[in-house]
Amino acid sequence: MRRPGAFKCFVNPDQSALDAHVFWTDESYRRVVIARVCNCNHVDGDLSGIISLGGIRCRKSLLKAENGTQYLLLADQCRVAQVKCIGENINLLPFLLEPIVENFPDVESVLRLIKNLADICRNRSVNASNMGWTAKGLRHRDALAAFDCRSRGYSYREIAIFIHGESDTIDAWNNPSQTMKNRIIRSVKRGERMVAGHYKSLLK
Repeated sequence: MRRPGAFKCFVNPDQSALDAHVFWTDESYRRVVIARVCNCNHVDGDLSGIISLGGIRCRKSLLKAENGTQYLLLADQCRVAQVKCIGENINLLPFLLEPIVENFPDVESVLRLIKNLADICRNRSVNASNMGWTAKGLRHRDALAAFDCRSRGYSYREIAIFIHGESDTIDAWNNPSQTMKNRIIRSVKRGERMVAGHYKSLLK
């Protein structure tokens, strides 16, 4: 049986605070924007791209690895941006942040992450109508909810009511196609797989 905390994705409990690797890795977390940091005093010409942590209205966390790499997390009520920073040190003074686009020409996912980062840095408000669930996100949400309900002893029908509401469940549960019933069963099985170690699919 594994000891608490003895998992690859967490800090190694046998290492000291100075030796343990507590930061994101490119392999396990693919939503990180890589950016170069430059002090404003070292920038000539155009000053676009200058930001100041003090001017960003969100929760900010900055970690620094032993090798000097900085990891910046920006989080507001609806969004999270994680930045792996190389170059000069980040402090309270304004600095130039230059995102780096890798894996060219497959840049679509990176550009979405950069836009999300830019919106947070510009304090751009979120349009609630654009914050709906994606199909993949809904599958993950339903899977985890179904697993939790099943762990508490809920029947498949009770799980359906929890996820989809009573009225929709009553209408669909006894349908000869059994579409909703089969969907709930799949959600429970998917939740079991995620809890058994496939949770990293949430990060891809």
